[in-house]
Amino acid sequence: MIKKSILFLIAISFLTSCKKDSSEVYTQAAKDAVLGERLIVDILQQISYTCPPFIANEEDSVVNGIHLSIYPAFSDSTYPKTITIDYGNGITGILGKMRKGKIIVTINSNILATEDLAVSFNNYSSDGSEVWGDINYMYNISNKGYNGELLEDGISIINANGTMKLNGTFSFEKTSTSGTTILTDDSFYFQCTTTGIDFEQTSFSYNSSSKHSIEFSCKDYITSGTSVLIPHKKEAQTVNFGNGNCDANVVIELKDGSLKNFTF
Repeated sequence: MIKKSILFLIAISFLTSCKKDSSEVYTQAAKDAVLGERLIVDILQQISYTCPPFIANEEDSVVNGIHLSIYPAFSDSTYPKTITIDYGNGITGILGKMRKGKIIVTINSNILATEDLAVSFNNYSSDGSEVWGDINYMYNISNKGYNGELLEDGISIINANGTMKLNGTFSFEKTSTSGTTILTDDSFYFQCTTTGIDFEQTSFSYNSSSKHSIEFSCKDYITSGTSVLIPHKKEAQTVNFGNGNCDANVVIELKDGSLKNFTF
């Protein structure tokens, strides 16, 4: 009887060890890849929100406390022009995000909706995460979206956790205008093919496996879709954003069924 009990306990121990506890699922790379994606979306949303009224009327140079300027001036027919979106020492936006510093956008015409956008930053941060580097959002006439690239060595993101990096390409495909001419309630599909280094200095790849639904009217933008994330020397993960709720919830799943969720 004692022998059978010992064998039973050994079997249970073996079965338990075959499946990882959710606390062992490595989450840092997924959290940081999602942060990078959210910032890429946030920057485009802010350009879409602030620039159209300014381009339509140069005197409309302050949007909810955000100051805009352009060089050369609109009165000069020369292009390209550079628009500076200046949040100063801090502006809380309509969705509750605190932004500081400057987004700098280079355009080649006064029709922003169909423009290629070359974007750089000057001490810019969103909710405590600074962004350094250059991003191109190249207009795609076929789907009214953008093909994008994180230029050269990609972007660096710096916050209280340290420094992370993200490199690669991405795309936006417009799916809805919500029946309005306001860009900030538009919807998109997002896909990316990226690599990076997370805040713990673990390298990773992060590639969309299904289209991510992006809602500009949702505070954290990403409402559904999946990606495959592979941290260096760790198991591949499926990063699942759910089925359309604006809840900033992600579930990480490993092949053995182990699950771990986090909010972003």
